[in-house]
Formats: sequence, structure tokens, C-alpha cells
Amino acid sequence: MIRNKVKLTMKLPNQKLKTLIKTVLGLALVVWVLRDKMIDFDLLKHLIFSPLNLAVAFVFLATSSLLCTSRWLILVKAQGLYLNFRDLFSLTMIGNFFNTFMPGSVGGDLMKAWYIAGKEPNKRIKAVFTVILDRVLGLSVIIAYAAFTLLIFSNWLQGKPQLQILAVTIWTFSFMFILFSALFFYAPIWKSNIFNRINRKLRSSARLGKLLDAAFIYQNHPKQLLAALFLSALSILSANYFHFLEGSLLGIRLSLVQYFVIVPISVTAAAVPLLPGGIGTGQVAFYTLFKWMGVQSPEQGGTLCTLMQIYNVLFNCLGYFFYLRFKRLPSSQLDKNSIASLSDAMTFCEK
Repeated sequence: MIRNKVKLTMKLPNQKLKTLIKTVLGLALVVWVLRDKMIDFDLLKHLIFSPLNLAVAFVFLATSSLLCTSRWLILVKAQGLYLNFRDLFSLTMIGNFFNTFMPGSVGGDLMKAWYIAGKEPNKRIKAVFTVILDRVLGLSVIIAYAAFTLLIFSNWLQGKPQLQILAVTIWTFSFMFILFSALFFYAPIWKSNIFNRINRKLRSSARLGKLLDAAFIYQNHPKQLLAALFLSALSILSANYFHFLEGSLLGIRLSLVQYFVIVPISVTAAAVPLLPGGIGTGQVAFYTLFKWMGVQSPEQGGTLCTLMQIYNVLFNCLGYFFYLRFKRLPSSQLDKNSIASLSDAMTFCEK
């Protein structure tokens, strides 16, 4: 007990320092965005106050939330958990709400993991693992979009060293994901002596052993994983088209295919935990990629990003009403150690 208190006391100052550094960096990015005029506010205000455009934005954002909930439901059912679509949609909206008002995008996942673990107290590790896997699949498909597009349209990389380095990084990540996925379903590897030794060592920790059990359950559900990946692809396709539609209204001359590179990379960059909602990081990412893609007015990228952030904030505020419904934890078995473990797991996935 004393050792745990000492660790907690040492951890708090470090956490406060990290939060301070992130906030300072985030504010520095905002200053950079405003100083370099990465946002055309005159162009922005005409679209923000359009009721029709706001309605269209809410349709696209609601569609994305429904698709993500359906993906999560597939992962949950494979684990034998008794959660329905309604509960998961509520938790998705709560996650959206906390993603908006907490730095980075880890806050929403932590809240989802916290609540779903309370809903399934006897299968807590399995429940939390579905949140982790849901995030991994979503991120992998996002990057795969950019990787495939850059592979098909490799002529975009000519004379652009920054974009070439980015492309190689994206291709490497996508290749590793495909390789790991193939090995995951290749049974002889998991029956080898080397893996058996590693497996025994990892299972010396009871919690890690349960996490491995939760992961290997999906070896028996390849079709469900493929369905989850398909829903991820639909969700990203919807997001890309939404950006393309709003970009067209802003007068941005980019093809839909080009957004398959810009949106995934920019959205991933905006998830860096500096300021809430990806403010600052998102604008810099869009502005930079628009510049690398040869757009004559790259500030249109920052303007588009800001417009999307405003619509996301307005839509995600609806999550507060779902939060009121789930305000009390469905189980009192979540102690401080459990919450700390969830936070560490979500932070690891963010990295």
C-alpha cells in the first residue's frame, strides 16, 4: 500500500509537467497558425452559418458514428459480451464528446473502456480489449487508404522529398500490419517451441494472460474481423467524401482521390494529444499537406480543417446527453488501480 502511494505521488508531478508541455506546444501551434494566416476566416464564416450545410455535416457525422458503432458491436459479439447496439452507440457518442474536450483522442477511448468494463465486470479485460482493437483497426484502415492511394498515384511523389519520406513511412506501417495480420492466422507459428516459451513468459502476468486470451479469440472469427475492416473502410470513405464536398464549397481544386491521402494523414496527426479537438495540429497538418500536394493557396487546407473541427465540436456535444444517462458507473468494481491500468493501455495505443 505504501509503495503504491509513493508511485502515485511520483507520477502526479510528472503527469502535470507533461500536460503543461503539451499545452504550451499546442498553444505555440495555434500562434503559428494565426501568424502565418493558415485560415481564411472570411471564407469560413459563410459556410458555418449555413443551415443546409450544417444539416449535411450532421448526416455525415452521424453516419460515421453508426458505422463505428457497428464495427465495435462485431468485435464485442466475438468476445461473447452481452452489449447491444444502443449501449455501444451511447458509449461511442460519449467517447466523441470526451475526444472533443480532452487533449488528443485518448480521452474518449478511456471513457468507453471505463464504462464497458463496468458493464461487463466479469469479463472486464475482454471488454477493454474490444476498445483497443477497435482503435487499432480504425487507425490501420485510415493509413491503408493513404498507402494504397500513394502507391497507385506514385507520380505525385516526383520532386517532393517530404512526401516521399511520408509515403515510405506509410507503406512500411501498412506492410507491417498486413504481415502481422497474416501471421496472426498462420497456426504453425503459434504451435512452435519459440512461441510456447514466449507465451509462458508473458502469461506469468495474470492480466497479460487474459489480454492474450482475448486477442486469440479472434483467430476463430476471421469473417467478423473482415466485416469490421469493411465497416472501417466505409467510415473513412464517408469522411473523405465529406471533406471533398466541403472543400468544393470552399473552392478547393482537389480531386476526391487526393483527399484519400490528405484526410487520413491529417486526421492521424490531429490525434496528437496537445490541445482538445486537434486544434493547432490539425490546421498545420492540412496546411502542410495542401502545400506538398501543390495547392496554390494552402491556407485553404487550414480553413477546411477548422470548418470540420467546428462541425465535429457541435455534433460531439450531443454526446453530453448520452453522458448524463451513463453518469453513474454501472458497476462499483472499478477501483483506482483499474482506472490507472485502463489509462496506461489507452495511452500505449495512442503512441
